[in-house]
Amino acid sequence: MRFRQFFTLLRLLFDHRVTGTPRRVFRQLRQEGRLRGKARNKLSRSLWHRLTLLRHILRWLDGEYISRHGNRWVLNTFLPPFPSPAFDRLFTNQLSERKYTPVSAYLAVTARCPANCWHCSLKNRSDAELPLDLWLRTIEGLHDIGASIFGLTGGEPLQRTDLAAIIRAIVVGGGEAMLFTSGIGFDAARAAELADAGLWAVCVSLDRADKHEYEQLRNIPNAMETAENALIVAKKIGLYTCVNCVADRAMVSEGGYLELYEKLRELGVDELRLVEPMPCGRLADINADATESPFLTPEQVAEIRRFHREKNRQLKKDDKGRLPPKVCAFNEIESPELFGCAAGTRHLFIDSAGEVCPCDFTPLSFGSVTEESIDVIWDRMSTAMKRPRRHCLVQHQSALIREATREQTPAPLEVSLQTAAAFPDEKLPDFVRWIET
Repeated sequence: MRFRQFFTLLRLLFDHRVTGTPRRVFRQLRQEGRLRGKARNKLSRSLWHRLTLLRHILRWLDGEYISRHGNRWVLNTFLPPFPSPAFDRLFTNQLSERKYTPVSAYLAVTARCPANCWHCSLKNRSDAELPLDLWLRTIEGLHDIGASIFGLTGGEPLQRTDLAAIIRAIVVGGGEAMLFTSGIGFDAARAAELADAGLWAVCVSLDRADKHEYEQLRNIPNAMETAENALIVAKKIGLYTCVNCVADRAMVSEGGYLELYEKLRELGVDELRLVEPMPCGRLADINADATESPFLTPEQVAEIRRFHREKNRQLKKDDKGRLPPKVCAFNEIESPELFGCAAGTRHLFIDSAGEVCPCDFTPLSFGSVTEESIDVIWDRMSTAMKRPRRHCLVQHQSALIREATREQTPAPLEVSLQTAAAFPDEKLPDFVRWIET
């Protein structure tokens, strides 16, 4: 592990605001015999198991960069900043011996969107929109079942005039709120309103460094200027800034993600999130073996994962004291060696009509918040999904999911339950297996 990262970890260990709650929670759970899996015995009786845990942690953190944002620390946007109530909640829920609780919940607060993006995952879903009071009740329920990170997506969430009220409910209940946006409508006044409500991070969609190519993919004029201006506004007001890039096969083969990274460096962005194209929505019917397929090859997945680790290891401030963007690649975080796919076990997605799905890209509905409370639906879904998987669910089970959604998207409850029952069992991801077994 790099010396700078090791020094940061030592600094965190001596910060009681960071370690106080985890130590208290761990001690309490161990005394009560409520540590998940066999963690109590492993840590209490076996030096070998302690060293195994340390190896997993160092393997994970060796490819990450812990940065300072305001008065808090940030690893990446998969985890809440710390210290924070959301961080405390995550630690407590993930170690306690209870059913799975969601780390993150992504809420499509609207299906309305002025863009027409090439990879939109909402294709064929209802464009219905939940009223504010129902979203507020659902958010309260998500707090009760343990959600820490709330991603506000769509559509374009800025189309809702009551977005600040949704953010406020998330933050008052102890969660952290992230906004996923094209940047359309994110001016200084709107940014100030949402920041005052407690917004933590803004994640702007930006898939290419070339203006013309990007606008073709988004099908709206001035898409590049809009995205850049949103990042500048967010940075100026003190929000954590992030870019979400869907990196397809052509982009990776041409090194386009490297060009985008340099562009974001100049803009002072805090993080670049790299996501693979998924076989859902507009891309659901594309043959992965086709010549023009957007889906990444195994070699490209390895390339992106390597970029994540190596770039984060090299991070250091420039002559102006600015830190380049850290990299957060989904296929690294969700790799078999780390946390795997958490769809339906540590993550959930609610579409604009209220249908609850395992993730943004898995169009299987396990109930609607218009008919049942979120805790009932979560219990049903997490039971059906069983446990975290080593591989991305929608990528590895695309044939079953495609069949399930042949007549309706997302698939209705009974079809979703039948489909989940047909998913083959997988071993747990390496890091999760240590905690679980």
